[in-house]
Amino acid sequence: MRDRAAVVSVGTWAGGGFVALLVVYMAALAVMTVRGLPFPPEEPFATTFHVIMMLAGLIMVPLWCAIHLAAPAGKQVYTLVSLTFVVLCAVCTCANRFVALTMVRQSAGRDAAAGLEWFQPYGLPSLTFTLEMLGWGVFFSLACLFLAPAFWAGGIGVAFGVTGVLSLGGALGLFLDSTALMGAVAPLAWGIGPAVAVLMVLARLRVRPRDAAAA
Repeated sequence: MRDRAAVVSVGTWAGGGFVALLVVYMAALAVMTVRGLPFPPEEPFATTFHVIMMLAGLIMVPLWCAIHLAAPAGKQVYTLVSLTFVVLCAVCTCANRFVALTMVRQSAGRDAAAGLEWFQPYGLPSLTFTLEMLGWGVFFSLACLFLAPAFWAGGIGVAFGVTGVLSLGGALGLFLDSTALMGAVAPLAWGIGPAVAVLMVLARLRVRPRDAAAA
């Protein structure tokens, strides 16, 4: 039998860290809104967002590993597929943010801006921004939708299902070239939705560590 204590421990710290990062991100966005600051963000918000999103992408992997191992054996095919899509989302996110923190920042400081628009972390045309939207609009959506059947009881599956559907709106916004649609779904699809779903999973893990993911 798997070590449930390790699964609960990893799930707790990774889930808590993931939710905390989302809260900080949304709080920073709220501050920008109140101050009437432009988007894409300027410094110091830009670097703050890059670091937060890169850490969120990294911490999602151990979180989803714990979720997968906590699921009942009969449901683990869903959680394994979900974990695979989360890894793809994390790769897309970290690639965009790492490029922004290194090449984009260094090129701007060296007055070497030719072609730099293709690698901007926000906005179009940008290859890396499109890559991150593939991560959150497609891969993260599929991760949530595949996770839903494994946690349907207690409303957890509903939270992941709604988050997954809303995340598809981000990809649709990119297809339609509608930043308004992407901006409309972002707070729920990539902020409040996953935060609520993960908190519900953490509650299940803490209350029922022996059979945390019973469907």
